[in-house]
Formats: sequence, C-alpha cells, structure tokens
Amino acid sequence: MSEQFFYVHLKFTQEIVVEVPRGLLNQRQSDLVGKGFTEKALALDLARDVALKMASPLPAIGERGAGLYDEDPPVWYEHRHRVMNKKPCDHEESGIRAWKIA
Repeated sequence: MSEQFFYVHLKFTQEIVVEVPRGLLNQRQSDLVGKGFTEKALALDLARDVALKMASPLPAIGERGAGLYDEDPPVWYEHRHRVMNKKPCDHEESGIRAWKIA
C-alpha cells in the first residue's frame, strides 16, 4: 500500500476506483480508539460511502443505499489505478477522490 493513500476498486452497477488519504484515517481512528477497526476497514467504509453516493441516481442515499446494489468484493491496489492518471476525478468529498471506470 502507498504510504499516503489507500486505493480501492469497487463494483456496483458501475465500476469506481477510490483514493482515500491515510491522513483522513488517522483523524477517524482517533475517534474509534478501542473499537477494533483496522485501517483497511475504515478506508473501505469511507470509500464505499463516496462510491455509493456517486453511483446512485439519488446521491443523498450514500451508505444507506448499500443494500440496493450488488457489490463485488473490493480490489485493493498498491499504486494508483491508470484511470486516476488519465483524467480528473469524477467526485471528491472530504479529500476522498473517486473515478468512474468507463
């Protein structure tokens, strides 16, 4: 994994790759001390929320809409996905950036 980011590829009705800054996780972890969450679990939670908002025809659904989509297991990358270098992100929220894969 990158020292600065987690990169995860999620598949719902669309394929989306998400970049989650590790610095954001450090803030979130301090709120969840002692609850047993791993960095990857926190990154996946944040990535899934942003991806669902982007994939949903009703963006306000977010995490509540998780049951509305078939979701493949996430694919983790050591480095940025090639689409991240080809075009600007399609959605950004709280420093988390997401790209649709065509």
